[in-house]
Amino acid sequence: MRHHSIFRWVLGGLTATALSITGLGVPAYGAGAPVLVAGGSQQSTVALGERFDVTLSVTNTGDTAADGVVVTFDTVWAFEDAEQFSNCEYDGGLIRACVFDQTLAPGASSRLVVPFRVRADTYAPKEHHSYFYWKPAAGHVSRGTPGTGPALRLQEGARIGESADGESQEFVLSVPGNQSTDLVAIGDTPAGWVGDVVEAEVGVRNNGPATIDFSRSDATAALVFVYPPSGTSIVSAPECPNVTATRAVCFSESRFKVGEVMTWKVVLRIDSVGTGAPGSVVVNPDCTCDGFRGDIDYSNNTAPLTVEASVDETKPVIEDAGLDANQTVPHVVTFRPRVTDNATVTKVEVTGAPAIALSTCTPQASSDLWSCTVTQQVGDDTEAANVLTVRAYDVGGNVSAPVSVPVRVDRKSPRYTVSPAPQSTLRSGAVTVKLNDVPADVTEVRVLDSRTGALVTTLTAAPWTYTWNATAGATPPAFLAVDRVGNRWRVNTGYAVDDKAPVIARVDFAGAYSTNRLDTGAGWVGGVSTLKPTVQDTSAITRTEWKVDGVLKSRSPVFSLDARGIAAASATVQLQVWDAAGNTSVKAFKVGIDKTGPKLTVAPGHNALIRGSSYVTSLKASDAHGVAVTNLAGRSGSASWVRMSSGKDGAKKITWVAVDKLGNAASASRTVIVDNTAPTLSITKAPKNKAKLTKKVAIAATVSDRNGVAKVQLLVNGKVVATDAKTGYRFTLNPKKYGKTFKVQLRAYDKAGNVRYSAKRTYRR
Repeated sequence: MRHHSIFRWVLGGLTATALSITGLGVPAYGAGAPVLVAGGSQQSTVALGERFDVTLSVTNTGDTAADGVVVTFDTVWAFEDAEQFSNCEYDGGLIRACVFDQTLAPGASSRLVVPFRVRADTYAPKEHHSYFYWKPAAGHVSRGTPGTGPALRLQEGARIGESADGESQEFVLSVPGNQSTDLVAIGDTPAGWVGDVVEAEVGVRNNGPATIDFSRSDATAALVFVYPPSGTSIVSAPECPNVTATRAVCFSESRFKVGEVMTWKVVLRIDSVGTGAPGSVVVNPDCTCDGFRGDIDYSNNTAPLTVEASVDETKPVIEDAGLDANQTVPHVVTFRPRVTDNATVTKVEVTGAPAIALSTCTPQASSDLWSCTVTQQVGDDTEAANVLTVRAYDVGGNVSAPVSVPVRVDRKSPRYTVSPAPQSTLRSGAVTVKLNDVPADVTEVRVLDSRTGALVTTLTAAPWTYTWNATAGATPPAFLAVDRVGNRWRVNTGYAVDDKAPVIARVDFAGAYSTNRLDTGAGWVGGVSTLKPTVQDTSAITRTEWKVDGVLKSRSPVFSLDARGIAAASATVQLQVWDAAGNTSVKAFKVGIDKTGPKLTVAPGHNALIRGSSYVTSLKASDAHGVAVTNLAGRSGSASWVRMSSGKDGAKKITWVAVDKLGNAASASRTVIVDNTAPTLSITKAPKNKAKLTKKVAIAATVSDRNGVAKVQLLVNGKVVATDAKTGYRFTLNPKKYGKTFKVQLRAYDKAGNVRYSAKRTYRR
């Protein structure tokens, strides 16, 4: 059936001629190609059933000969072929094309006479328009089946008139008389239960005597409106483009032959036992829309649509729940209950307790069986008892008696282990893979290609073993165990095959302050050193052994070599490694041993006296393998001198630490004495202040200091005139050397450089 859009209701009033020539134009040809021009329009009046000829002409107006031509036919139903020709093509009772192997020279014209007859069921009175198109035969695609008669030939003849568009020739057939048709609506009376859906088949029949042919305008021959009876509603009408709950609009084909019946299926829902008006099927109603308007008898254009509705009070019966009592099932189980009822069963549901069950049930075609998939909400990797209850509902709202079935829900994964363990590295050859602790309810173990998932083989019983041919690049197996209810457990082995020995690329001394390569035989280690190897292997290194002078010292990947107990200046170190596949490599080399820390020189010296609020201590360090860091003990970083706060008087201990580049450490401690206290000074013998001196006089003093007195000086008028560094500290003052009046003072220094002055005395001469 045809689907017609609403805009065609507006186009329904246009003439067939107007619609047929829309968009036609002069044909376009390549340069130098033949140009075929059709003849002018013709018209003829022919009675029903009478024979007539259509005379066509074609002219080559190009400058190149046409090596074969073809004429295609766009004829309507009224044009019945009076004869068939072997070089013409036919489809659907109409001629479609004729192909001629004759050559049409430039400037030449030919004619063609095609015999037709007016079909006996042609609508009259009416003008029937047909069109004929000329083209070169090259590239023609067949449009039907060859005719059974002789060949039709082009004849020489003058051009007939002038084509309106150059490419096509129109022929207008006027059929006189009075022949229309009678369209009859077809209703239906389906039966069903309230709440059910039923299918009504409605339609229209052409009782003749005329065929309706609207193919030129592509309009519908019959427009059918379907109205449901009271108590029902339209659910669907698949072949009708305009459908609501209260109306369906259906379109026929544009050509509707005599005796032909067109039907549509309309699905109705029975909502109640209707007591109101019946529904109807109306053909070509009075509306501003498509449709045939020349019906002979409008009295049969409407047919009743009724529904025989019944109320169902019988409950569905669950004949078989589809499960056995105490059956072990997976947590997602599919089973097929069988339900019978005199009416349509609309729903089957399954509930569960104590585990909640979510169900989806669908009816099976032409059967009392339903397929139910139920998900029971039990915990992962557990087993639990449950009760599944099945209920059925029909279109009348009747509910079956529930049927409950106890089941055992098995959601426990069939776990197992494999040996060798997953991710193991193996040597090439036959490897027996063993599945350990396989649960008793496992029915099969599928051996899979771990990359593609393709099935390799299936194990169905103990011993659960599989022999794998381990080769370089081989895909390792995977195992999928399936238990009796379909629970699965997959193990990917991830095995790798390795037949190559590890490569010990190098061994380095990895110190905190330097590194050096050892495996060349020219490397050095300190008293305690870290040896770090670089090993290359496609597999993991699983075992390491370090030997020193033939004695096993460590199995750690990184070796801490303690050379403090080795008296010799060198030692032989041997490293041996094994990979996961058992491949091994060994490397031995000599190392030089330096256990001595740097040489240290500390300033100030031991028991040096320090005066002032701060002082500087420094260190000079040297080592054959280089000094890495120096600093005072307890300090971070590196420094070669440090300014220290003096603090209170007394002894202060300072400790310097130095580490060489092999990690050997040395330290040196020094004690310095902070002395910021001046010595005590007392004059024990001297003339009194302001005394008059006439001759030499003696001056004596006592001086003391806990760290020792360095010297005492005699100052006259601020200038040193004498110095005494011996205990007793005596001076002789000759007044004749100075002026009439002069000042005298003593100054004492301790060994730290602290100074003490006596009070000044003034003398006269």
